[in-house]
Amino acid sequence: MHIVVRVTPQVGPTVFGPTLRTQVVGTDAAAMRVQVAQAYDELRAPSGVAYGQPIGHLYATLRGYRILSYTDDEVTLFLLTEAPDVSGTPVAASTELRLRWTGADWALVAPAGGTFDQAVTAASPAEVTTFLPFIAGG
Repeated sequence: MHIVVRVTPQVGPTVFGPTLRTQVVGTDAAAMRVQVAQAYDELRAPSGVAYGQPIGHLYATLRGYRILSYTDDEVTLFLLTEAPDVSGTPVAASTELRLRWTGADWALVAPAGGTFDQAVTAASPAEVTTFLPFIAGG
């Protein structure tokens, strides 16, 4: 699932650029490239970070996944993340992702409009229990 982290603006264009070009597919892939680059510029300007460098920290932690459907060519799953809210309290979120087999590797199918805005929902404590946890080192 590291591909999801590699397409965030915070990692910088030396990471998200090649990832978006080679590991993101679908009708909204071009929109996603534009959106991530714009978000990077918006974050970079007030931070004073030189172009190309990572910006700030990613506070979200990948916690687990739940497969919704799987074929030899495509998988749809929910990815569970956890991040602190403004008070520092951990908040869980579920993001629906589609991955497509390209013949050599799995690629992320760009979400609608090139952003994850419509794919992310808050995950209730009951919903969190339905995810398979990621295992350190596994």
